[in-house]
Amino acid sequence: MKLRVTIGEQERHEIEVEQSWMGKRKITVNGEDVIDKRGITSLSETVRFTAGEQEKQEMRVKFSRGISGLKIDVYAHGKLIAKS
Repeated sequence: MKLRVTIGEQERHEIEVEQSWMGKRKITVNGEDVIDKRGITSLSETVRFTAGEQEKQEMRVKFSRGISGLKIDVYAHGKLIAKS
């Protein structure tokens, strides 16, 4: 499952988030890896990072999986901006 979102007003960034049933969890910002993990470690995981130099975006990505399937929630400054 992949989710792509663009953030920022003056300083634009493309964030791509990926998760698979086989344990892959990956986040990239403008094509650069923030995390690239493999392995089934937990049912949910939250990753926090900052995107941007001059227009800083405080980001949080929550990965989860369960009976209902895979789920990704993407937050900027504490506000939900995308989900799958």
